[in-house]
Amino acid sequence: MPSIVQELSGHRDLGGLRMVVVECPFTATVLREGPAQDSGPGAAWLAYLCPAHTVDLDGWPGPAEHPDTGTMPCGTVLDYRSGEQQLQSHADLWLTPLTGVDPAAYGGAWADVLDQADRVLLARVGESAAAGEDSPLQNMLALMDVAQRAAARGNLRVAATSLAYCETFAQGL
Repeated sequence: MPSIVQELSGHRDLGGLRMVVVECPFTATVLREGPAQDSGPGAAWLAYLCPAHTVDLDGWPGPAEHPDTGTMPCGTVLDYRSGEQQLQSHADLWLTPLTGVDPAAYGGAWADVLDQADRVLLARVGESAAAGEDSPLQNMLALMDVAQRAAARGNLRVAATSLAYCETFAQGL
């Protein structure tokens, strides 16, 4: 008998893993099913949430929720979307608000989007250093560089994986 995750994912391979809630000590009690996948069966993503985060997780609305028995930490998201869709999700949720870089201005050229976002972060880190301060953005620089180089090679899934780590840092800002 297939598990609920297998059924909801349409038996597709996992495209990405994200932690969209940090420092929550609780395990999940709910599995939120994301919207339907654009092509093929299954949900675009599945999010494991505790009772407190089932109501306040902006940007992750889902059409259905299913009970969970604490199989994952709160905030774990299994992402089945394409690399392009994952990158757009990162842009919508934190990258554009943090850097001001809008992917629409680059016509889908993710390497250029990530290059500009990296430049913005590098400039902000430099400003903090000049003021004698440490910047939490410094934690993102190496990962943004990996994301940009992966996107330049056309590997958007690796770029999205790097941005998933950056997303975790961004949540602490």
